Amino acid sequence: MNVFVSAGLIWIYLNPSKFPSWSPGIRATLPVVIFFFLSNVYLTVAPYIPPDEGESVYEQLPYYLHCVVAIGVFALGGVYYIFWAILLPRIFKYSLIKDTIVGADGWSRTVFVRVPQDQIKQVAAHDDEESRI
Repeated sequence: MNVFVSAGLIWIYLNPSKFPSWSPGIRATLPVVIFFFLSNVYLTVAPYIPPDEGESVYEQLPYYLHCVVAIGVFALGGVYYIFWAILLPRIFKYSLIKDTIVGADGWSRTVFVRVPQDQIKQVAAHDDEESRI
């Protein structure tokens, strides 16, 4: 994630005409951002470089196993999101609407509610009425 953030910051620094309204409150200089980018590229690539002979912490498992498992878990989360938020709503013709629920103890939480497509306008009109109160 940090690789993408720092690459985006480098892109903004090198193309200021494309981002005329970019004016953050706290600003890192370009050399600092480049160092941050390179250090994160190293941290991303280093686990895939094989250790020296006899230096492996694993006797039976490949040295890159934990990296591959982490990428697999991340990819599985992406597949879950695609099914839960994109495919299933299209197949079963509903939308996911974000709603805030306040419990009896006063704590609020955000939930996603399934609303059938034909009721979307009714929900939007109801939300507009509540916001006027």
